Amino acid sequence: MSKSMKKDNISQILFNIIMLMFFGILFVTGTFFDEAVARTVFSPGNPVIAVITSTGLIPYFSAPMLFSGALYERAVHSSQGKAVKVILCTICVLFAVGIGFIGGGSICDRNCFGMLFPSINRNIPVILIVSAVLEYPLFFVGYHFAKKSEDKLLTQRIIWLFVILLTAFLAMQVLKHTFHRPRYRTVVLGYEGIGFMPWFTPFEGSAELAELYDINADEFLSFPSGHSILSVSAMYILPSFMWLFPKLKGKYFPLALSGVMFGIIIMTTRMILGAHYLSDVSMGAMIGTVLSLANTIIQQRISAKEAPANS
Repeated sequence: MSKSMKKDNISQILFNIIMLMFFGILFVTGTFFDEAVARTVFSPGNPVIAVITSTGLIPYFSAPMLFSGALYERAVHSSQGKAVKVILCTICVLFAVGIGFIGGGSICDRNCFGMLFPSINRNIPVILIVSAVLEYPLFFVGYHFAKKSEDKLLTQRIIWLFVILLTAFLAMQVLKHTFHRPRYRTVVLGYEGIGFMPWFTPFEGSAELAELYDINADEFLSFPSGHSILSVSAMYILPSFMWLFPKLKGKYFPLALSGVMFGIIIMTTRMILGAHYLSDVSMGAMIGTVLSLANTIIQQRISAKEAPANS
């Protein structure tokens, strides 16, 4: 590995560590001042903010679509036998169909565009249309550009990226269903038994309270912020585009920084809408950053496999 590559690798790792420290400071601040910050920024019903926050999940669900197309291309042109190729291609297609539908459903969810247009939430025909317009075309884009890529390690890179993305989703689900923290927008409604709770204080009876007051169970999944975990994933998703698009080569830092800024914007919108507290979004960002650091290290090790030794 050349000295310049080693220097770039160290710089990328330091970037992730610095961002982790930044979000850690926000988390500590939120732990002590969550309620005051929430009260200050809360502005429900803002349509512009609602539109912005609705874009927060697009990178997370778009990346698997793009790269599943690239994997399909690699499977088609692999040296495997015909039967194996058919199986691999079928897996890629089924994966893309499922992710595209889930992505379309997430975009139409009540915490995204569904808050502006309630009729599209869980509306299968609308979800299929959204998936067909925003998600499925990316499969063919990935296939097209993978044909032009000479990266022999592309398949490994993509598979490990998928592992990281899956880890982000699982972490979100496990933690949300562990803490059951009420969202600020529900707390301010004044229901008896539903008041402000610090993230570290166990909250019991969320299911019973949701049934009693006819509240969506999602209103007790404030900590951590799923939008933050998934939107901050843009800090490692955007740099991954360098694998397919030659014009992005060598632009890790502009791409990673753009991903961070995107995540911060989404985090801010979640607080403004009362969907999350500062500690919620900053913890989500910390999880996303830890996964970004893990992905950076993994991808560097993959790159080292074909990097020439330093003479």
